[in-house]
Amino acid sequence: MADFGDAMMRNPNANVQARTKAQNRANVMQLKMIGLSHPTGLTTSLLKLFEPRPPLEYKPPPEKRKCPPYTGMAQFISNFAEPGDPQYAVPVEKGETPAQRKARIHQIRLEEGAKKAAEELEKYNPNTDPNVTEDPYRTLFVARLNYETTESKIKREFENYGPIKRVRLVMDKETNKPRGYAFIEYVHSRDMKAAYKQADGKKIDNRRVLVDVERGRTVPNWRPRRLGGGLGTTRVGGEEVNHRVAGR
Repeated sequence: MADFGDAMMRNPNANVQARTKAQNRANVMQLKMIGLSHPTGLTTSLLKLFEPRPPLEYKPPPEKRKCPPYTGMAQFISNFAEPGDPQYAVPVEKGETPAQRKARIHQIRLEEGAKKAAEELEKYNPNTDPNVTEDPYRTLFVARLNYETTESKIKREFENYGPIKRVRLVMDKETNKPRGYAFIEYVHSRDMKAAYKQADGKKIDNRRVLVDVERGRTVPNWRPRRLGGGLGTTRVGGEEVNHRVAGR
């Protein structure tokens, strides 16, 4: 008959626990033995990582070479340049500062622009332009337009001053994009005069426009801005002199 009071019978895992405890005691003893064998307590495999490298192989020192002796240069002194000779002080070309370079490029562009304007001025004749309006005295010039503004929008905004005969929005010949100005021809000259007096500074598409009479065919010797003329002040020079508001 089995003894039911035995510890093994009461706890089936007692045998496993006993083996685990014995193994733990053996590990503790092993660690103690390692600690006694080396002060750091590291194992043999870890101590091999810190072993010093073998000493370098001995090599005899190289033999001393005998170099040729230094020679004097007194015999060449007569060939040296002396004060007063052209080779003694060669003129040094001064470099160009960023400000000088900017001024030089600006001057070149001004000269090229003036030359191009003179060539275009010889060809300029507004009376022979096939796109001009019929009557210049009934034509209103509108500048500083938004580049997204269309001819229909311009016509709606300026019809308040009278019936309009034609609206011409000037386009770039190369890109076919608006240039930012247009010509409006009214049926009656009195309506053009009313628009000239009242529409200056009118806001269209979040931009205040500038109006003027057509001067190309009504003012003798008139030149547009691209040919060195004009009355605008938005591109006179730098930011300190240019105007960004409507008006002259």
